[in-house]
Amino acid sequence: MPASPLRIGFAGCGRVTADLHLPALARVAGIEAVALADPDGARAREVAARFGIAAVHADAAALAADPGVDLVAVCSPPRHHAEAALAAISAGRHVFVEKPLALDLDAAGALAEAAAAGGRVAAAGFNLRVHRQVVAARAALAEGRLGRLRMLRTHWTAVARPQGWRADPAAGGGALWELGIHHLDLWRFLSGREPEAVHAAGDHDALAVTARLEDGTLLATTLATGTSDANLIELVGERGRLLLDLFRGDGPVWAPLGRAAGGVGVRLRAAAASAASLPRQARAARAGGDYRLSYAAEWAAVLAAVRDGAPPPADLEDGRRAVALAAAAERALRDGGTVGLVA
Repeated sequence: MPASPLRIGFAGCGRVTADLHLPALARVAGIEAVALADPDGARAREVAARFGIAAVHADAAALAADPGVDLVAVCSPPRHHAEAALAAISAGRHVFVEKPLALDLDAAGALAEAAAAGGRVAAAGFNLRVHRQVVAARAALAEGRLGRLRMLRTHWTAVARPQGWRADPAAGGGALWELGIHHLDLWRFLSGREPEAVHAAGDHDALAVTARLEDGTLLATTLATGTSDANLIELVGERGRLLLDLFRGDGPVWAPLGRAAGGVGVRLRAAAASAASLPRQARAARAGGDYRLSYAAEWAAVLAAVRDGAPPPADLEDGRRAVALAAAAERALRDGGTVGLVA
């Protein structure tokens, strides 16, 4: 007999729920959205009608208490994450919490501790960990293709200028918390190690964040809003470089030791690989591209965690450590200098 679907209730009916998560669930067998909660009742009813969701609740606590919900996905503005996630954990539900886990390190730590004690699946929302190109890059590192990692450099820019709470760093907005926290998480995920200290320069619309690992590996992320869209990662190792463009359907592009990424040979091999991957790229494009497909991959992994005991792509301790990195960058941006990390 087939297993019953994993029943998801979403706390928050904004863009991330309606435009990213709910469309992604339609691509994952064995999982379904059954309930929504939002203080804006009209918005909740509109999203429920669009996706055929029967149950609508006024708040996250009522959603967590709904016996028809197996997992609560916390996708509300960040200032509500801790309260909604704790309600879900206290009700014995599995929980998924979008980034950032919380707005300060104490609240993030309390969430991680509660999740560990609760014994249910608790996942943090870092979809880039399961993006096709990131998965390929992590495999290349594990196989030793790059040799020892010397530098991890990332870059994310967005056309839209944040509005409302998304423009306020104190509310979890600004380029650092909206975009950059994903890449700060990838520092840890791809390197497999913890940064020791963080430095930042710029402002909340355009900034650079840097750090080092214990062995001297350099980490750097640049972020900006109000310009063209780009989401890039470069891994520099002793044996070559790997270039990822997370908004493109081809890649990663491999530049071996001694070969320039823009050199004719490297470009011809990349073009041949891209041509060979055109059927896969076409399938991905019909689904909205690899970036949007990473949300479906994320939910498939959460389902496997619930059903089979596999670890989720990111747990709440990963979420806490990402908050620690972003909070350190925020302090460095405000006060200048380098900020050490709290373990």
